Amino acid sequence: MKFIVETSARHVHVTQEDLEVLFGKGYELTKKKDLSQPGQFASNEKVTIVGPKKEMTASILGPVRSASQVEISLTDARTLGIVAPVRESGDIAGSGACKLVGPCGEVELKEGVIAAKRHIHATPEDAE
Repeated sequence: MKFIVETSARHVHVTQEDLEVLFGKGYELTKKKDLSQPGQFASNEKVTIVGPKKEMTASILGPVRSASQVEISLTDARTLGIVAPVRESGDIAGSGACKLVGPCGEVELKEGVIAAKRHIHATPEDAE
């Protein structure tokens, strides 16, 4: 049996509200490609992550989420000047801060920047 292994060291998840600030009212993500995790996709949209020291570009993964979150590598965190604790996705309380910049606006995240803890996404069938 074959399994696809993917890495994603730098990406962003956004709420619909933040997406509309960044890209305009009523904006919807456009799918670039499906990910191995069912229902998840890489979008064509990118934002700039701005830290105290530098900035870098990252793709937005869809669909929109209930909380905005930035997942970067520890190397990216040092480059940006952001403290990004190693956490599981969604565990953003008290995590790093940054600014996201899109073509239509900016969003200041007071928390939400993490370095994703190593993990594997698998269907129950594949896990068996």
